Amino acid sequence: MKKPTTNSEIRAWYNQKVASIPANDAKLKAQGASLEDRARAAVKTRHDARLEARKFMSNPFEVAMLKARDFFTYGRLDGPSFDQLVNKAKGNKLTGDAVYQSLIDSSKRTNQTVNNHFNQQAKL
Repeated sequence: MKKPTTNSEIRAWYNQKVASIPANDAKLKAQGASLEDRARAAVKTRHDARLEARKFMSNPFEVAMLKARDFFTYGRLDGPSFDQLVNKAKGNKLTGDAVYQSLIDSSKRTNQTVNNHFNQQAKL
């Protein structure tokens, strides 16, 4: 895939990176990785994709708005930390392995509203 330049292309690139999480998780599971290590890998893949996608963006104001959103939502400019995600899962009454499985599961999902927005932009 060529380097994405439009926001729609960047979103498609991001979704492609996130879509790689299940295969990577299956590979790690087959290698005997712990559920926590698999969750860390899934969260890292998504986090790295988030930061890389922002590097592709040409409008510094849009990048600043995303960072501001993350800061006001997570207290960090680059999205939630692994520990924040663990604590959120525990706050949802999950315990033990269910915490890590929830992180893997949520790392595979993207925001459908945002996806629809950029799919509509690509059609214009």
